[in-house]
Amino acid sequence: MTSSALSVPVSADLDDTIVMSPVRRNVAMIAVLLSMLMTNIDTSIVNVALPQLAHDLAVTPADAVWVATAFLLAVSCSIPAMTGLADQIGRKRMFLIGTPAFTVASLACALSPTFGALVAGRVLQGVAAAMLFAVAIPIYRRIFPPERLGFVLGMNAMVVALGICAGPTLGGLILAQLDWPWLFLINLPIGAVATVLGIVFLPSRHPTRGGYDLAGALAAAAAIACFLLGIHQLTDTSTLWIAGTLLIGCGLLATVFALIERRAARPVLPPSLFNGRVTLAVLTAFWSFFGQGAAFVALPFLFQSAYHASPLQSALLFTPWPLIIIIVSPLSGRLADKYPGGALPVIGLTVFTVGLLALSFLGGQPPLLLVLASTGLTGLGFAIFQPPNNRDMMAATPIRHASAMAGVMNVNRTLAQSMGASAVSIALVLVGASSVSPALEAQGANNALFLAAAGSAVAVIVSIVKMRHLTTLVPESGRMKGRPVPPASLF
Repeated sequence: MTSSALSVPVSADLDDTIVMSPVRRNVAMIAVLLSMLMTNIDTSIVNVALPQLAHDLAVTPADAVWVATAFLLAVSCSIPAMTGLADQIGRKRMFLIGTPAFTVASLACALSPTFGALVAGRVLQGVAAAMLFAVAIPIYRRIFPPERLGFVLGMNAMVVALGICAGPTLGGLILAQLDWPWLFLINLPIGAVATVLGIVFLPSRHPTRGGYDLAGALAAAAAIACFLLGIHQLTDTSTLWIAGTLLIGCGLLATVFALIERRAARPVLPPSLFNGRVTLAVLTAFWSFFGQGAAFVALPFLFQSAYHASPLQSALLFTPWPLIIIIVSPLSGRLADKYPGGALPVIGLTVFTVGLLALSFLGGQPPLLLVLASTGLTGLGFAIFQPPNNRDMMAATPIRHASAMAGVMNVNRTLAQSMGASAVSIALVLVGASSVSPALEAQGANNALFLAAAGSAVAVIVSIVKMRHLTTLVPESGRMKGRPVPPASLF
């Protein structure tokens, strides 16, 4: 590699964008993508091991679920704090703290002698993952020119889908030959490579010092925790009062957070961030992820209860969804770069909604190819939709607020998917589903898929409104200017 390939001439434009050689830019992207792969694998890889963990660590199955829940809760609550902290200490430094921290936390999980130690290790993993989620998209935004933003966001969507898809399968393969600590030990080489590449290839920048909004970060974390714990309690009639209390607390804390942000010198979530385009894109993403989250939880019940599939067969029936996302997302990102402000999100969400409805109307004994085609159709729609919508959010955001926007995108996804999962649980409870009644489980899962399709339909409507009222940003001399122009003048 030549010295020119390692040079990083920094442009002097106001947005602090970076001019990099193609080699360095692509290797820097690989470093971030490796961190995204590692963290997203860990969102799902432990699920298949929960029964074994309960046995080995002498806890109940219900308690064992906290191995998964603790990670997600820590991620969601930490993201607001980490987005502001990334601006304070610099995104490269945050990446070089978060990646080794996640790797070390993975080692701590593998070596945990007790259940409590394992849950603590998962919390540390979640905090470290939040560091990486907070800086991944802002790093892409800084090292890639505006005309390639859709492409790299498509690559990111592909890797996230790969991690989520590979997690359960990889976990099953590991447990077939090795003990559960190896679920975490596989992160060590990935984390080591990502750290070394980050040290060498990621560009540095001067951090923005002063004015860290600690009060806002704490209020946001508390509101998110109340929301996630509250909707989790909705599935049990005996704890509805707890759910109500937590959700009311969430509303009060969200109000406090909004008041803090209006007065903060450097707010965690700048109110000015939510212009019309960003707000509509966030709402579109929320309802699409609600549909995705509900479908992800409902489909295994449908496959195993209605079609009498084994867990392995269920995984295979589900595979077309993430597989098509892996293939199509980069292509959708390229199209978004070529046709910014177009109809891709609307098209994708329409296909996604049709796919969910197709799954809802499959009936009791559908042909295998029809099941696979319906599952693949949902994945195709989501793959067409996500990169262009993410591009809309990032392109309409001033680069100084890129970390805050990344936090919004990650928290928005977590909250929406959690609501979708809770909707499935509520649908199962309402029909009186139980493990001894596969027919009722199938009915509840089918009802949940209709709810998922309804959420996706709302996303279609919001996306149409966004397309009709689209404002955009103009790239000039390698930087994004913040003045709205007609879409026809873009690029």
